[in-house]
Amino acid sequence: IARYRELPSPEEYKARLARGESEGLTPGPRKPEQPPPVFPTVLSKREDLTDDILRLELTRPDGSEMPEFSAGAHVDVLVAPEFTRQFSLAGDPADRTRYVLGVLREEQGRGGSALLHQTFKEGKTVILSPPRNHFPLDEEADFTLLFAGGIGITPLLAMGHTLHALGKDFLLHFSARSEAKSGFAAELRSVPWFDKVFFHFSSETGRADFDQLIPQHKAGLKLYTCGGEEYMNKVFEVAEDKGWPDKDLAREYFSAPEAPDYVNEAFSLKLLNSGRTVTVDETETATEALAREGISVTTKCSDGICGVCATPFASGDIEHRDHVLSSEEREHTVILCCSRARDRNGVIEVML
Repeated sequence: IARYRELPSPEEYKARLARGESEGLTPGPRKPEQPPPVFPTVLSKREDLTDDILRLELTRPDGSEMPEFSAGAHVDVLVAPEFTRQFSLAGDPADRTRYVLGVLREEQGRGGSALLHQTFKEGKTVILSPPRNHFPLDEEADFTLLFAGGIGITPLLAMGHTLHALGKDFLLHFSARSEAKSGFAAELRSVPWFDKVFFHFSSETGRADFDQLIPQHKAGLKLYTCGGEEYMNKVFEVAEDKGWPDKDLAREYFSAPEAPDYVNEAFSLKLLNSGRTVTVDETETATEALAREGISVTTKCSDGICGVCATPFASGDIEHRDHVLSSEEREHTVILCCSRARDRNGVIEVML
C-alpha cells in the first residue's frame, strides 16, 4: 500500500509526461532484500496496569521470531485506518519471541490512544511497521544514566536490559506521581538488574533531585531521558550546568513540544542528485513542495520528532525546527517536514 501512495496523481502523471519527465512515473519492482513496509502480529497479552496505562505483548501469528530491534527503537502501530501511532519497544531486545509496548491513554490527544485502549483486545491482529531507531544506545559508554518520567520508561527499559546483558555500569531513575499510578514499577522490580533502579514518586518520597543525581561530566558518560517535556528539559538543564556536552545527552519526545513563533520564508531546495531546483513558498513545507513536483520523501509525524524524513545536505543556512537531531547531526542532516532555510530566498543543497 505504501508504494502505491507514492505514485503521482493522474493529472501530475500527464503533466510530467508532457514535460518529458518519465523517471519515477511507475514504482518499479521491489528489491528482494527490501523488507515489507508492515507485517501482522497478534495481541497475545493485554494488561491494564492502571486506568490509563496498558502493557501489550505482540507475537507472530505462526510463532516465529519477531524482527530484530535495538534498545531505543520504536514501531508504528496501525490503530485504525485513520490512526497510526508510534510506540517505543519496552521489552528485552534479546527476546525475539515478542514485542512489549506501553500505551498511555492521552485525554488531550487526537483520539488514537483512547481508541487503542478501547479496541485492542487479546487475539486481535495488529499491523506494525518494522522497528526503527532514532534514539540509539551507545553500548560503549563507561557509565550510563537513564532518567524516565512516567510512560517514558518504555524505551529505557530496553536500554536497561541491553546494558545489563553487556555487563555495563548504569543507573535508572524512574519518576512518577505514585507507585500505583506508575504502571511499570512492578515490572522494574522483577528485572535482574533491579539493584540499578531507583524510584522517585512525588506524592510518596518526593521528586527526583537532579542536582544530586547528575554528576559533573567526564569522558565516557552518557545520559538518556524520556518523558514529559518539562521533565526532560529539567534533566538537560541540570546536566548542561554540570558540563555535559550535547553529544553525550539524548532524549526522545512522544509528542512535539510547543513551537516558537517561527516566521516562514520562501526558499529553494537544490537537489544535487538530479540537478533540479524546487521552490518552497511560505505556506508549504519542504516535503509538500517536493511532493508537488512529484518527488517522494517518506514522512510520518510531520512534527520533527520521528526522524523518518531526515535527509543529508551539503550546504545552506538552515533553521532546524526538529526535536530529534543532535547539534552534531544538524551539521549534515535536515528534517524536511519542518525545517527551512533561515533567510528569505535561501538555498539548501540536499542529497535528493
